[in-house]
Amino acid sequence: MAFWLEEEWVDPPVGKTNPRPRLELSDGLLVACAGGEVIGYGELQFESCNDRARIEHIYVSGRFRGRGVGRSLIDALAERARRERAARCLWLETQNVNYPAVQFYLRMGFRLCGLDETLYRPGDPHLMPDETALYFARDLPAAPVG
Repeated sequence: MAFWLEEEWVDPPVGKTNPRPRLELSDGLLVACAGGEVIGYGELQFESCNDRARIEHIYVSGRFRGRGVGRSLIDALAERARRERAARCLWLETQNVNYPAVQFYLRMGFRLCGLDETLYRPGDPHLMPDETALYFARDLPAAPVG
């Protein structure tokens, strides 16, 4: 099956808000702070069966978006995955209707690697019509030896 991303301009623009993921402490959690305030976080889960690091959550506070916080979090998560677990790639899931996230991940060097039209529960009030899960991957260079 072939698939691709195609931009479609709509009026009015599509907007969606997701419930904020819970902030939980884990080995893979990185937190960005400014002035003692948490302004963003990212969480990694390591998959030893395929040597991949999954970005479970990535969030930047609205008023800090566009300032490089998300880029810094992704870069730090990538470095952590590469050095601590010798992960071969980063992998994540987002939604086809989350245009800002899709554009951000593409700018960060991720590529579209799959989709799942059945991931989301039909009738979920948080879903938009035709919402589909998209998967993105970013290869990581091998960790230095020694």
